[in-house]
Amino acid sequence: MSRFEFAKTSPALFKGLYHASTVFETENTLAKTLVEIVKCRVSQLNNCSFCLRMHRDDYLKHGGQQDKIDMLAVWRNAKDFDPEERAALDWAEKLTLGADAAVIDSSFDALAAHFSAEHISELTTGIALINAWNRLGVAQHQLA
Repeated sequence: MSRFEFAKTSPALFKGLYHASTVFETENTLAKTLVEIVKCRVSQLNNCSFCLRMHRDDYLKHGGQQDKIDMLAVWRNAKDFDPEERAALDWAEKLTLGADAAVIDSSFDALAAHFSAEHISELTTGIALINAWNRLGVAQHQLA
């Protein structure tokens, strides 16, 4: 049962967020599997079951590995993730959980070792967008 339906109660806002997400999906140059695994982790952190299920399916559809999905909650202690994924997941966690500036600086330095400024900007935009969708999903009480 939904508390409210964002698309129906605020159609202009929904349209704007949907448009931003569509532009992100069509214009970013990051690997699709990287984007989707990051979206999965952010959705886990935000307790958004609807988004987690959707992005897990997209990740697998684009060639992602089931082992990585299985180990995502404990990625720091799992051998399955490469250095780029680790840097992206750490960045996503720091931004989602609201770390302090020094912690974000450290995470950024690790990220910059693997990604260009353009990719960092794209990744950060993707993280911001999935956080918005997650929070709307949780607020609406969407269960998956």
